[in-house]
Amino acid sequence: MKRLFGMVLFCALLLCGCGSTSSENETTSQNADNANGFSYTINGVEIAPGEDFAGALSQLGEPVDFNEAASCYFDGMDKQYFYDGFEIKTYPVGDKDYIQDICVSVDTYSTPEGITIGSSLDEVVAAYGEDYEKTGKMYNYYVTEDKYMYFFVTNDGVKYFGYAINASN
Repeated sequence: MKRLFGMVLFCALLLCGCGSTSSENETTSQNADNANGFSYTINGVEIAPGEDFAGALSQLGEPVDFNEAASCYFDGMDKQYFYDGFEIKTYPVGDKDYIQDICVSVDTYSTPEGITIGSSLDEVVAAYGEDYEKTGKMYNYYVTEDKYMYFFVTNDGVKYFGYAINASN
């Protein structure tokens, strides 16, 4: 049932993407000084949207679950790797898979500013400011035109958060 739900969610997210035209208790962190200026460290592994996933995949190990589907924008397969409390989505370019999204869904992990699952919207705004773009229940904080951090908030509580890039042809 969990696998079926994951596949349905992945397909729904994929369909949304196809319609878009926009180009342990270990500490986690966003590292503004890395080569791309945008990453998240989880379980000691630095994960940077827009970078090849091969190195991080070998360090993270086998996922709990995995899905793939034909990419809307690229030749090949978009992939979704599920781990305990987080997931990573990739897109293909040539023979490599690049990280598009890191999504955290448990309170074991937090942002460097201490925001985690269950934090209030007021806490998010106090930590990151009011310079966000809101779409529905999603609050996006852009680092660059294509790189952003997001918080999905319902009933005044963060349900999940992540780091992502807009990837397109």
